[in-house]
Amino acid sequence: MFIMDNLCCTNCFSDEEIKEFIESQGQFGDCDYCGSRDVHVLEVQEVGSFTMEGVLRHYEEAANQISYISAEGGYQLPTLDIDDILTEEEQIFSDSLDDPTELLNDLVTNDATPYVTKDPYGPPPGDPDDIRYWENFCNVVKTQQRFTTFLSYGEESPHDYGVPSRFLFHLAETYMPNLINIVPEGTTIYRARINKNNQNFQHADLTSPPNEYASGSRMSPAGISFFYGGMDHETCIQEVRPGLAEKVDVAEFKMIQDLLVLNLATKIEPRMSIFNEEYSFFYEEYYKPFLAHFGNEISRPLRRTDNRIEYIPTQVFTEFIKTVNFKEHFYLPGDDGKDADVYMKGIQYKSSIRKGGVNIVLFRGPDISTTNLKEGDNPWLHCKGKKTYTVIDLRISVKRDTASHLLESNNVN
Repeated sequence: MFIMDNLCCTNCFSDEEIKEFIESQGQFGDCDYCGSRDVHVLEVQEVGSFTMEGVLRHYEEAANQISYISAEGGYQLPTLDIDDILTEEEQIFSDSLDDPTELLNDLVTNDATPYVTKDPYGPPPGDPDDIRYWENFCNVVKTQQRFTTFLSYGEESPHDYGVPSRFLFHLAETYMPNLINIVPEGTTIYRARINKNNQNFQHADLTSPPNEYASGSRMSPAGISFFYGGMDHETCIQEVRPGLAEKVDVAEFKMIQDLLVLNLATKIEPRMSIFNEEYSFFYEEYYKPFLAHFGNEISRPLRRTDNRIEYIPTQVFTEFIKTVNFKEHFYLPGDDGKDADVYMKGIQYKSSIRKGGVNIVLFRGPDISTTNLKEGDNPWLHCKGKKTYTVIDLRISVKRDTASHLLESNNVN
């Protein structure tokens, strides 16, 4: 005679992936564990199999990964049993259960198998070595080695990412190809300038400055002219930090051709549940945390009074990105059908002033744009004109010791 397993329900669990699995595979009924009535229920054995599949995406048996020290009667690293994993580490049970022990015992068999996380000798999940490598890179280029950073890339110690040049190539091979973005022809970007004396700014005043007037900025040192803009006019206005009642001229530039940029403004989603079938340990635990940290560091707000040395890491990083060929890591067919060279024309990064705003820096000086397209010219941008805005309200939102300036603008053209 067939005997059906006990039924557990969505109310028994806090993990959304487990709840969605029960909803997709089960039916309505009464729960044998928390007492809920007329809810999505599923046999506990099926839920247990699904749960163990998730556990093995993040954990594995200790015997496969670490040494057992007989003299000390234990493994070289701390281990967990399946009960510890589900109740303490992943906390899958909801408060609807006064005591999850009965459901836990029916869900999985605790045979005392010791588990460790995958890559047990690596950094703790969420704290990848690459974060420390970036911090070391910043320290080295600010205080030890700057103009010769790329020259130390030799054959010795190929995996020593504490060496700044090796770390940059590690980024280029490991992270950057997935962040390459094609900004399509026809995209409009904006560049703003405060107009204090009702000046009649022309195209030359609103595009990239001449090299001799280019001051040191986040991505470029003094004397090298880049185009700094924003993907919307509001972000541009806030980035120049105008005062109350000041006027801001915002020029509109339309892209004449597709441009390859490194997108450091990409949104990094929170860590995926280990019970999601698409969960990948190294991607979720190391890749995502580093990209989130790196994007925040690149966009970190700097004040006019800050020491310009703080710009050096991003300037060195930008110089590297500008010169490296991503051909081996990013497929881009040329006119002849063969792989074309892949060089970045710029970087997109999050605005440190306006939440949700995206800035863009393009690696080219004043000849980047034109107001009159002529045969034989090769500008990237077509200047379509300007609009003038007046700051009518300025608010300061304070959290701890940082401030973000929020404004509303009014078109006075």
